[in-house]
Amino acid sequence: RDGRIHDKKRAKYRQINRFLEYLRDVSGKLPAEGEIYAIELCCGKSYLTFAAYYYLTTLLGRKVVMTGVDLKPDVIEFCSKTAESLGWDGLQFICGDIDAFTPARTPDLALSLHACDVATDIVLAKAAQSGTRVILSTPCCQHELYNLMDPPPEPIAALCAQPLIRHKLTDAFTDALRVLYLEAYGYEVNAAELVDPEQTPKNTLIRAVKVRGHNPDARRRYEETCTFLGARPSKLTFDWDM
Repeated sequence: RDGRIHDKKRAKYRQINRFLEYLRDVSGKLPAEGEIYAIELCCGKSYLTFAAYYYLTTLLGRKVVMTGVDLKPDVIEFCSKTAESLGWDGLQFICGDIDAFTPARTPDLALSLHACDVATDIVLAKAAQSGTRVILSTPCCQHELYNLMDPPPEPIAALCAQPLIRHKLTDAFTDALRVLYLEAYGYEVNAAELVDPEQTPKNTLIRAVKVRGHNPDARRRYEETCTFLGARPSKLTFDWDM
């Protein structure tokens, strides 16, 4: 009530503020006029959703329609009531599976903060396939590739002999494949550090800005890399032929 951040929430507070700094850096890539349509999938309690909506509407003075999607009914009810109490009628929340969610139109902005494992892949695929202008995503808990590479392919089997190191390598491989996937959809991509690793080990932010149409060369590199690894993320599929 006195404006002091709860001790247990200080790390989250710093993450959200740093995320908003990255949003500020790419705000010039959003439409200069008219309404901004934004989505956050796996929004959870929507700390980021509310902060981003406030930044875009109150600080930048833009008209925004923003949708948060999550599976948990109680969380969505809480977020909906909070948005209503604030009078933020451009902010809406949907309870449902993000894999089944269809954007109302091509989003201008897609956000995700620590969507776990393949949920991040679903977010990126949904955003890329719909042609979203700007994507900001911080992955979390990359388990799928670790399990798919069992056993690891011979070229890198010796590097993956230790489970801990294998986890670290497959985490990095997963994010590298995500970058290639977005590049194949015509995005200029940058993987940056969100916050200090001491605050959270899941601190990579993938920032992607749409700059062109489909990029067959990037897709070829993606396919070749998957072949080399002997596995591919199940949700990073393509809706166009080579």
